[in-house]
Amino acid sequence: MEQLITFFSIRTEIPDKNFKLLFNTLFFCSFLPYLTSIIPILPGLFFGFNWTGISWIICLLVSIYLLFSLKDRPMFPLVNWIFWILYLIVALSVDFSFIGLQLTIQYVLPIIIGIVASSFTYSWPKLFWMFQQFARLIIIVFLLFVVYKVLTGYSPHMASTPMLLYVMATVSLGVYYVFGDKKYLIIFLLLFLMPFLSVTRMAILVFVSSFVIHFSNESISSKIPYALLGLVMFAIVFSSESFQKKTFYDGKGEISDLSINYYESSSGLNTNGRTAWQLGLEPGLAKNPIFGNGPRSDNAVLSELAGEDSAEAHNDYLSVRYNYGWLGLICLLAGFAVTFIQLMKFYLQDTIPLFKVLIGSTLTLFVGFLFFMYSDNILKYTIFFPNYFFAMIGITYSASKRGLAYL
Repeated sequence: MEQLITFFSIRTEIPDKNFKLLFNTLFFCSFLPYLTSIIPILPGLFFGFNWTGISWIICLLVSIYLLFSLKDRPMFPLVNWIFWILYLIVALSVDFSFIGLQLTIQYVLPIIIGIVASSFTYSWPKLFWMFQQFARLIIIVFLLFVVYKVLTGYSPHMASTPMLLYVMATVSLGVYYVFGDKKYLIIFLLLFLMPFLSVTRMAILVFVSSFVIHFSNESISSKIPYALLGLVMFAIVFSSESFQKKTFYDGKGEISDLSINYYESSSGLNTNGRTAWQLGLEPGLAKNPIFGNGPRSDNAVLSELAGEDSAEAHNDYLSVRYNYGWLGLICLLAGFAVTFIQLMKFYLQDTIPLFKVLIGSTLTLFVGFLFFMYSDNILKYTIFFPNYFFAMIGITYSASKRGLAYL
C-alpha cells in the first residue's frame, strides 16, 4: 500500500501541453462511459448520443485540433494504412449514409490518434506520467467491476471493459518479463479476474495466450514453464461451472468439443446468437464478395434479426467483409501485417530494456486485437482499445526513430 501511495504521489512536470491534451483526452474519454454507472441518475442519452458516442466524438475533435497543431513530423507509418483509409472514403462516397459516415470515422479515428501520438518525442518522465494516469483510470474501472459484480452479478460495459484492462495487463506483463518485478505479474493476475469472473470467453483466451507468447519475454527456456502455467490457467477456467454453463448448450462439455469455427451448428457450443447473424449475412456476402454491400449495410440485416434499431455481427472479419468485401478486409489486414513486421524489426534492433517493454507489449496487442475481432466488434470500440493500440504504435515508432528525450 505504501508503494502504491508513493507511486501516485509522484508529480511529473510535463511541459508539452499538446502531449498532455492528447493522452488526458484518451483517458477521460475511456472514463466517460462509466459515469452513468457511478451516477445512475444521469441520462443515458445526450443530444441523441449515448456516453460512448459522446466520448469518441470528443476524441475526434481533439485529435483533429492536434493534427493541425503538429510541431514535429509524425513517425506513424501512414503508408501502411493508406489503402484501408482510401478504400473507406471511396466506399462512403459511393454509398453515403449517416451510419456509414459514423462507421468510417470510428475506423479512421484511432489512426489519426496514432499519427498525433507519433509526432511527440518521448522520455522516461513522459512514459511514467502516461502509465500513472492510465493506472488511475484502470483502478476506477476495476473497482466499478468489483462493486457491480458483488451487488448485481454484472459489470458495466462487460464486453468492452476486458479490452481496456487488457492494455494495462499487457504492459504490466512486459514490465514483469523485462525487469522481473513481480508486482506487475500480480497486476496482470488481478486484471485477469475480470474476464474470468465475468466469463467473457474470448477475453480469457486473449489474456492467457498473451501471458504465454508475450514478445517482451525473450527467454525461450522460460516460455516452456509459462506455457505450462498458461495451460493450467486454461484448465481451471474451462472446468469452472460458470464457463461450462455459458459455453455449452447442455451445460457441460469436453475440450474436444471446442472448435475454432464456433459457427458450426453441430458443435454444441453456445455462440450467443452469432450463428444466426452469420446465416443472416450469408446472402449479402455471396452477392457482393469483392467490394461488399456498402458502409454499415450489415445493420439493416442484423437489426431485423435482433428486433432492434441497431445490431452488430460481433465478428469484425465478418462485418468488414459484408460492408467492404474481401478487398476491404485485405486492405485492413495488410495494414496490420506490414506494421507488425516493421515493429518486429525495431524489436530485434533495440536493446534498451524500456524499448523492449514498449515494443514487446505493442506486438502482443496485435495478437489480442486479431483475436477480439473474431468474436466482437472491437474496431468500433475506439475508446476502449483501438485508440490505445494505435497510440502505442505511434509512441513506438517515434521512440525507436527519435530515441528517448530527457523531458
